[in-house]
Amino acid sequence: MNKSQLYCYYAPRIYKYCFADMKGEPMKTGTELIKEIQDCSPKEGSLAFWWLGQRGYAIKLGDWTVYIDMFLSDRHDRNIPPLLKPEDVNNAHFIIGSHDHSDHIDRKVWRRLHLSSPNARFIVPKVHITSLSNDLDIPKDRFIGLDDRVSIDLQGLKITGIASAHEFLDRDPITGSYPCLGYVIEGNGCTIYHSGDTCMYEGLQKKLMSWDKIDVMFVPINGRDGRRYRKNIIGNMTYQEAVDLAGTIKPGLVVPGHYEMFSSNSEDPELFADYIGAKYPDVKYWIGKHGEKVIVDKIS
Repeated sequence: MNKSQLYCYYAPRIYKYCFADMKGEPMKTGTELIKEIQDCSPKEGSLAFWWLGQRGYAIKLGDWTVYIDMFLSDRHDRNIPPLLKPEDVNNAHFIIGSHDHSDHIDRKVWRRLHLSSPNARFIVPKVHITSLSNDLDIPKDRFIGLDDRVSIDLQGLKITGIASAHEFLDRDPITGSYPCLGYVIEGNGCTIYHSGDTCMYEGLQKKLMSWDKIDVMFVPINGRDGRRYRKNIIGNMTYQEAVDLAGTIKPGLVVPGHYEMFSSNSEDPELFADYIGAKYPDVKYWIGKHGEKVIVDKIS
C-alpha cells in the first residue's frame, strides 16, 4: 500500500493516529497537492478527502472535486499556514461555505477562486447570496442557495442543507432562512455529513438518521465557554457532544476538526480519541495530518 494513502474499511477498528509512521514526510501543499487531488478518482463506493485545516476539506467523489469551508487567507494568528493559494485551485467543481465567518466563507479569497476555477459553483446558505455576489463581484448565477432540508441534484451529486446552531439556531428575521448550515453530500455511492460549525440541538440527530448510512462525518470539537463568547468567539460542540453524536449516528468514519488553527479557540483531539475509544469502541475515527490523502472504502 502506498504510504501516502489510508484505506478505511467498515470494520470495528480504530485508527487513533493514522499517519504515525509518516512523521518525517513533508506535508503536501500548493500545486503538488492540487495535482494529487486532480489525479485521484475513487472507485464507486469510495471517496477521498484531504484536511486543509480548521473545518476545510477537499473531497473527491469519483471525478467530482468539492471544497468545503476552505480557509486560505494568510493571517498572522494562524497556527497552520494555508496549504493552497487561491490561484492553485483550478480544479473545483463546487466550493461550499457553511456560514459567513472568514474561516468558512473566506471572503478575501473567494473572488480569486471564482477566477481560478471559472466553472465552479458556490454553494452557500441562500440568505448570503446577495451579499456575497455584490460584495465580491461574483455573478449570482455562480451561486446555489440552500436551506434546512433543501436539496439540489447536480448530475449525480446531491447536496442537502442541514441547519446548524452556531451557537444558537438562528433564522434570518426577514426570510426565515438559516444563516448557518451543514451539508449532506451524496455521490459515487457515498454519503458525507459536514456539520459546518454547530452545537447540538433538538432534532439534529433525527434529521441525520433519515439517511440509511453516513459514511464520513466531519464535526467540530473546540467547544465553547464564557471567556470565548465575551470575545465574540462563537462556539461549537464539545468533544464529548461530538463523540455522542457519532455514537448515535454510527458513521463509517468520524473526523474531528476545528481544534488546531487558533490558540485562543482550540482543543486537544486526544480527548476526543480517548472518549470515543472508551464509550463507542466500534466507531472508527480519523485524526491525522493536514494535506494527507485519506481514502475511505465501504467494501471490506
